[in-house]
Amino acid sequence: MSNRTGFRVAVRQLPPAALLLGLLQSTAFATDCTYREDALGHTRYQCNEGKQGTLSEDALGNIKDSGTGITWRTDSLGNLKGSDGTTYREDTLGNVRGSNPKTGERVTWREDSLGNLRASDGTVCRVDALARLKCTGDSRPPSLLMGK
Repeated sequence: MSNRTGFRVAVRQLPPAALLLGLLQSTAFATDCTYREDALGHTRYQCNEGKQGTLSEDALGNIKDSGTGITWRTDSLGNLKGSDGTTYREDTLGNVRGSNPKTGERVTWREDSLGNLRASDGTVCRVDALARLKCTGDSRPPSLLMGK
């Protein structure tokens, strides 16, 4: 099994909320975060700078981030939209492009040859041996790329 396939298998084991992990590229988020599923199936995250929260899915499939108050939903075109104005779209090459017209921020995510997720701002995310997602950098991974 290649590293690329191993990454996707490990990510698929995460709960649906984990696939929608912290989708905002704002500096309001701390860097270097770890995400893991709790006993109730929610995804909890903790960052080195003290930022923490829980991602919970409601009956309609929306994801609420308790740490930021942002709610995420998928629109009819398959784009992921946050209540803060951030939108993620997958392009024809399989890259995920995020943008927020309110802040002017843009980031592009791709999977590298080692199976890591890399953002255009330098953020790198990996799944460790304990199936925890560890990210270093200012952005959080988009679910569209992780959910493949």
